[in-house]
Amino acid sequence: MIQRSTDHKLRNITLHMSLMQISRQVAFFPRTVYPPHVSQRSSDDEDHGGRSPPLEVSDEECLRDRVPYVNPGELGNKKKIRLYQFLLDLLRNGDMKDSIWWVDRDKGTFQFSSKHKEALAHRWGIQKGNRKKMTYQKMARALRNYGKTGEVKKIKKKLTYQFSDEVLGRGHLERKPYM
Repeated sequence: MIQRSTDHKLRNITLHMSLMQISRQVAFFPRTVYPPHVSQRSSDDEDHGGRSPPLEVSDEECLRDRVPYVNPGELGNKKKIRLYQFLLDLLRNGDMKDSIWWVDRDKGTFQFSSKHKEALAHRWGIQKGNRKKMTYQKMARALRNYGKTGEVKKIKKKLTYQFSDEVLGRGHLERKPYM
């Protein structure tokens, strides 16, 4: 019995020494340390009588509500609209006439307003669901990329582009059969 007690004490001493070596390497806090609680209210806090404060809506969210072209139900379950289709729809519907118009409808040539091109680009960004603001510069880059794939090409005249016959729905009529 005395031997067991001695063995037990020896194990405890060995364990204690091991823990001391570890505690020198790692800081040990016996309980979680939090900064003292201060019950002061911030300047942003208001008494709303137990109710939640009213939600604040950003300018972009307000604009989304006012833009008739955006249909949130369609964005989630359908394929996203392409830029050239968005522009073609605006031109055909006569929306945003101060920002974009036909130069020659038969040829599919259209032009952006130098004054209102940013408003149209912003609307395109909202349509896409972007968080960052779309600029004309970014939108024009996408239009230039369409030049590589053939949907839209840049015309030499400033801010002027042309849709392909395929985009205008005339591609199948003018194609010659291959022989």
